Amino acid sequence: MIAGGSYGLGRAIAVAAARRGAKVVVGARTREALDGTLAEIEAAGGRGLVLETDVSQRSQVEALVAGAVERFKRIDTYVANAMVTIYAEAHRLEDEELRRVFDVNFFGGVYGYWAALPHLRASRGTFIQVASALSYRGIPLQAAYCSTKAALRTFFETARVELEKEKSGVDVSVILPAAINTPQFDRARQKMGLQPQPVPPIYQPESFAKAVVHCCERPVRELPVGWGAQKLLWGQKLSPRAGDLVLLRTGWKSQHTEELKPTNSPDNLFQPLPGDPGAHGRFEDRARSTTAWTWLRLQRGLIGAGLGLGTMGLLAGLRGRFSPRDGASQSWHFWS
Repeated sequence: MIAGGSYGLGRAIAVAAARRGAKVVVGARTREALDGTLAEIEAAGGRGLVLETDVSQRSQVEALVAGAVERFKRIDTYVANAMVTIYAEAHRLEDEELRRVFDVNFFGGVYGYWAALPHLRASRGTFIQVASALSYRGIPLQAAYCSTKAALRTFFETARVELEKEKSGVDVSVILPAAINTPQFDRARQKMGLQPQPVPPIYQPESFAKAVVHCCERPVRELPVGWGAQKLLWGQKLSPRAGDLVLLRTGWKSQHTEELKPTNSPDNLFQPLPGDPGAHGRFEDRARSTTAWTWLRLQRGLIGAGLGLGTMGLLAGLRGRFSPRDGASQSWHFWS
């Protein structure tokens, strides 16, 4: 199940899961985008169900979960991915704007956890919260978004320990992505008068979707996705003050292009925008299609096992060549 799966990263996750043979249920607000997502799920060889859902409404999230169970009988993984944001300095946020970001981003994730948890207990499944590298570091113009992502991270830290104590068998993965080329940057509310952009380096959603699907099958407690995310996390641990200085210099200009955009442009904060934007945004020529750092992070168990087996094989070969029965003189020749 993917809440917030009709475009951007959620759309890419839905298609990637379908290619792995999953039955995929997607909830989102825009009918046209949902229909496009269902078509891509089926083209990828999967079976799907799409339902119009505003995750800020607990009753709608519960209806989404109920619809999934009615159609497919169980839930193995719930991915909470829905988000909205506002580009504005903290003092320029209106209270209803900030509440709305919390309603969608934070409460949308919590409502998904509450609704899906009984079914995940039954299947010993996984709850995945798509948070952000900004869960650990607030940046200019993103007070609303960063606050909700930090709140989600700590909420699910608590939930994870509680589930472990009761031996529920439910895993909780928190994903911390770097910047992604999605249509969200054309749909977000902004008070800059300029076109928003993801903070470089920018990645295509498909490489990040693979990391999320990996966590569906082999859960990772907390996963930074993309080198940009990992650098931010390390920088925040080593020297938050140095991060402040970098953001004073780059925190504004890195989040917008020089293209003018009226501050009253249509946005998706309170109401969905029509149409089906797909998975990708406008930054195709600047987006990376792979993330070597995340691949290495996810493969390190296999790499470590391979190195271990290789080392064992080498030692076994040496033991066979220079065993004690070959005589002390031969052993001495080897070590000398």
